[in-house]
Amino acid sequence: MQTLTQVLLIIGAGFILWFTYQSIKRNPQVFSAENINKSIFTLGILALCLIAIIAFLVYLLKN
Repeated sequence: MQTLTQVLLIIGAGFILWFTYQSIKRNPQVFSAENINKSIFTLGILALCLIAIIAFLVYLLKN
């Protein structure tokens, strides 16, 4: 990679880290146990739906 690209990537990563830190600092309840449990449940449902869709598509391809 060129030096300019590396510098821009480092600046971008620093900005993302700073923005994330500021967001958590302003809104600390985002990482409460209740919100994390809700998020994990939602991601689990979405994962099961995705698995079902992929299984259905594989079944269609085999027939």
